[in-house]
Amino acid sequence: MQRSFGTEISRNRRPGVELSDTQRTGILSAVEAGEKKTKIAARYRVSCCVIYSTINQWKDHHTLKSLLRPGQPKKLTQR
Repeated sequence: MQRSFGTEISRNRRPGVELSDTQRTGILSAVEAGEKKTKIAARYRVSCCVIYSTINQWKDHHTLKSLLRPGQPKKLTQR
């Protein structure tokens, strides 16, 4: 029996953890192949919002890496 791409990886995924580059590649290739987004979300055990945000990240930034998050800059002085 042949496994479909990404199923072994998704079974090891913990909730709340970022997707790996391999998982993002699998999501994008499944979308390009015309697979329904709900089926992709079920396979990778993520919400549909994650699928859409992965697609939008690729369209906007052309990268599979995690983007920088906004936050308070580090202080330059020491106390």
